[in-house]
Amino acid sequence: MPVHLQLSDDQRYLIYTITEPLSLDELMLAYQQERVYRDSLPYTVHSIVDMSGIKRIPANWLTAKAGPGLTHPRSGEILFVGVSFGIKIILDTLMKITRYQRMKFFQTRAEADAYMAELLKRTSPASVS
Repeated sequence: MPVHLQLSDDQRYLIYTITEPLSLDELMLAYQQERVYRDSLPYTVHSIVDMSGIKRIPANWLTAKAGPGLTHPRSGEILFVGVSFGIKIILDTLMKITRYQRMKFFQTRAEADAYMAELLKRTSPASVS
């Protein structure tokens, strides 16, 4: 399955693993599940989005901005892993369009996991953004 979503064991962040062939229909289904997770928790939920398995820019990429990670009241930081230069340009464009300033980019999942661990140490699970 090219779009896999899960809630971390401690329920403090979401983990997306996205591979090719990426279907925006599958991404939209994952967004529905993401909204269910976020709605069920009373605190800020961060995200790791591992896109190291994606090399091409999908058609209709602007629809990706419809995800609850950018608009939900309990949305936290979004950590992108392994994005290509072209996809980073797209994500930078999305940040400008949505005025979402809480995205960070990492080369490896290990780097993102280390940052997430530090982020969770300094943010309370009871906090709501």
